Amino acid sequence: MPNSVHKLTPDAKFVMINANVNSMIDDNVLNNLYLPIIGRDALSLYRLLWSLSVNDHNQMVLHKHYELQSMLNLGIEKIANQRKALEAVNLLGTFVTEKPTEPLIYALQQPLSAKEFLKTDILSVMLLGKVGDETYKQIVSRLMVPLPDLGPVNNISASLLDVFQVPTNLVKHIPGTVNEVKQALNNEEASFSNAESLQPAAMKFDFNLILQMLTNSYVDQASVKVAHDLILSEHLLYGIDEVEMVKLIQKATDLNTNRLNQRRLKLLIAQQFEMQKPPVEHSQQVAGQSSGPEAELDRATQQLIKISQATAPAAFLQQLKDQKHGLVTPGEQRILRNLVNLRVFPNEVINILIYHILVDEQHSTLNQNLISTIADDWSQKKVQTAQGAIAALRNHVQQKTDKTTRRRANKRINVKETLPDWAKEPQGTQKKVGKSGLTAEQKKQLAEQLNQLKNQK
Repeated sequence: MPNSVHKLTPDAKFVMINANVNSMIDDNVLNNLYLPIIGRDALSLYRLLWSLSVNDHNQMVLHKHYELQSMLNLGIEKIANQRKALEAVNLLGTFVTEKPTEPLIYALQQPLSAKEFLKTDILSVMLLGKVGDETYKQIVSRLMVPLPDLGPVNNISASLLDVFQVPTNLVKHIPGTVNEVKQALNNEEASFSNAESLQPAAMKFDFNLILQMLTNSYVDQASVKVAHDLILSEHLLYGIDEVEMVKLIQKATDLNTNRLNQRRLKLLIAQQFEMQKPPVEHSQQVAGQSSGPEAELDRATQQLIKISQATAPAAFLQQLKDQKHGLVTPGEQRILRNLVNLRVFPNEVINILIYHILVDEQHSTLNQNLISTIADDWSQKKVQTAQGAIAALRNHVQQKTDKTTRRRANKRINVKETLPDWAKEPQGTQKKVGKSGLTAEQKKQLAEQLNQLKNQK
């Protein structure tokens, strides 16, 4: 890759651009919302880059990563990891040109406002997972100050055209200069923004389509909007499309109030899933093939990846349980639902995790502690694909093997060091060994021991 992006070195060069170089960053938002997620070191790196970008004023000043290391007292690997954390929450964008010798381009992004952050589901869920319910509510109360109730009021503010005279023909026909600047600003924003990464990449579920299909129905749309997170989670968990979800929403709506009953929706989906168990022929071809020739393993792995990408986690779990003639327990359903609701991993990664526990580890049921341990490790390693999950598992196995080999090697060395004194040759001396394999000194010691035994008799 150009400029060895994956192997950052202290001498690697970079330049910075900042579309908001004349703006102030909101420290309250950074400290309360971003800090718990990305950590202190990543936030320090962001503040330093922002400060340097303000001084550079988009003049493409060359810097080396050694400068960041020196000022933050962090290793180059740590710098690379903290940079990825900033990229993940869209505080920083990293870009490269087609020329390997060109420097990296760091595009500084402004933090979201407190309201925008809290309205972004995946960021809110991550923050809640880091700080817990009580602290989360305290953070919200600090940042979201409610307006006082003023009672009935009338807006008597003057409008723009009430105060300023703007020629009508200019409003209808925007001058070319204004349009050129506006187009340039739009292009600039699109080129160096990765805001879309805050939403799951594989998200093809159209919630607005559901609202459109419910427009002329009896269902209260406000109650559907409130259930947005639940509906999205059920889609991810069971693979339900928009049309089927609308039918289920209508069935789960209370006809007395026309409001969606979220608890009933969950129950209906679970019941429907039980009645429509998915076919198992695909997964039967890959389950249990964790050993064998290398070529066969590769084919099985590729097939497992394809199935994990095309199957909802609940269906994937059910398939594996069917092969074992087992049942999906309520506890497993709860574990899986909680994992999906975190919105940290795409479905394909969750499926590989399920496969590893039930097939590779041969557990009869999903284990909460084991899932939490692996999920935390994968989250830190930014695992986002089935291939990445399999690679993480193989690396873990290799590390365990290396540790076992080192322990055995150390054990062999210890055996040599604990030989008895008489079996060690004195340094600097040559001993004659007879046909019996004993030296003259050893024969003498043996004779003395025999004489002592005779005298004792």
